[in-house]
Parts: sequence; structure tokens; C-alpha cells
Amino acid sequence: MVKANSSGRGESGMDVCMFCERLRNPSELADCLVYEDELFHVSHQLNEEGQTYLGSVIIQSRRHVHDLAELTEKEASWLGSLITRSSRALKNCTGAGWTYAESFLERYQHVHVIVTARYPSMPKECIRLAIRKWPGAPRGTRPDVIELSRKLRAGMSSGK
Repeated sequence: MVKANSSGRGESGMDVCMFCERLRNPSELADCLVYEDELFHVSHQLNEEGQTYLGSVIIQSRRHVHDLAELTEKEASWLGSLITRSSRALKNCTGAGWTYAESFLERYQHVHVIVTARYPSMPKECIRLAIRKWPGAPRGTRPDVIELSRKLRAGMSSGK
């Protein structure tokens, strides 16, 4: 796998799309897979270097698209549906009060949306983007992420 450095460039200095690379190496994502089809891939985020926030999935387009405005009508409609379905699955599987959805395309210009569980016990100073700074957040290791991914996959399959 080509690893991108903090600038988004590979070891050879060429531009690398982390999201396209993720799709070229599906075995690296298999344990965390939540849903996939011909348009999108959904997986639970995983921090290989430490504890992972439990309840954060990333929906990424299979096609390399730089901006939401470049999605086809079919892709845009389906992305909206996947955000809703991911949110429902996260709420049902984690007990989240609601979810956050975010998409920032400055670093990696490949359409992706992160849907994150917002737990009822989260302190007010950790709301919104500060969620990752919450010291008491539910976190786990790879086996915990794999187990939650399995539950989310079942939830996404049932459509509940």
C-alpha cells in the first residue's frame, strides 16, 4: 500500500489519494466493513496506533470524486440514504442520542462523509468537532471495533 505523508503525497512525491488506496487494498478494511456496493464503501474508522473512538464510520465514494457537487444524481441520492442508514445503525448499536455528519475535503479531495455517534453522556465542552478530545469517550482496540462493525453491518443490512 502506498502510504501518504502529512502532505497527502506518497513516498515518491506523487499525489496519493488515501481513499482510493483504501479501496485498492480491501483486505485492510475487511474487519471494519459495515456496508459496500458499486457506488460506496462504509467502514468503521480504526486507529491502528492506539484506542479508537467507538461509533465513527466513514462513507466514501468508490469513484474518485473531488467534491459533493460532482456527484451524479444517483450517487448524491444514495449518499443521503447511506448517511441516514449509518446514523440509524450507530444509534441502535451504540445507544447514541444522535449522530454528527461531517465532510471536509481540504486534505484528501475524495468525497467522504464521517458519521459519528454523539453519546448522551458527552460533556458540553466536547460537542461537535471537539468530540475527539473527550477523555471519557467510548474507545476500544481493534477487536472492539471489529465487534461493533459486525453489529453495524447487521443493522445496515436489516435497514432498521
